[in-house]
Amino acid sequence: MPYRRLPKTDQARIRALKAAVDSSIRGGIYTQVLTHNTYHRAKDLLERFSREVDVYKRCVAEQSSKKGNEQYDAALKKARMYVSHFIQVLSMCIMRGEIARNKRPYYGLPENEDTVPNLFSEAAVLEWGQKIMAGEQRRQAEGGVAIYNPTMGRVSVVFALFKEMYDRHHFLQNRTAEALANISNMRYDVDELIFEIWGEVENSFASLSGDARIKKCTEYGVIYYYRPDRAKKEPADD
Repeated sequence: MPYRRLPKTDQARIRALKAAVDSSIRGGIYTQVLTHNTYHRAKDLLERFSREVDVYKRCVAEQSSKKGNEQYDAALKKARMYVSHFIQVLSMCIMRGEIARNKRPYYGLPENEDTVPNLFSEAAVLEWGQKIMAGEQRRQAEGGVAIYNPTMGRVSVVFALFKEMYDRHHFLQNRTAEALANISNMRYDVDELIFEIWGEVENSFASLSGDARIKKCTEYGVIYYYRPDRAKKEPADD
């Protein structure tokens, strides 16, 4: 005899709920295969669960996109280069006497050193990009001559492009984590409702026997498996 087993994957859960909802619509939701309350709960949970699974899949796909990663890496590399070059040019201007050394703290830099900060990490590029923009704005507001090659205008454009991609990247990471948490929190409710639906479906078709009963129940998403000693194969659950 075939036996039931609840879905093991999220896609299988969605298929089971969708089959119950779609079959109820085709047969008429007042036919009492499912109670009116069960149908509406299934419809609502299907929409919410499917939405979170879809969001999770899209976010993961975008984050793992080779093209997207290449563009992000290129933007990071360029921003790091421009920030570094600007700080180096600032130091050379100070050594030539074009800018007073006491202006270095405007940029968050130590006054008596000419080293370039470590820009290895994304966070460091963001931190120092913002610091040098604020420092250059402050120095020019006091009448200082703008630094060239690179100009702060060019640095700002390159930095803004990187920051936009950085913010998008981290938004996707956060939304992926949020979707995964939502999916995990809903799984118990989904499984519980599927179990309830299957019970109502089997009760509705209890008067049928054999393959006819299994066929009708399967239309409403009930998943049946056969024992190893039966010739029929178990359906895929993915």
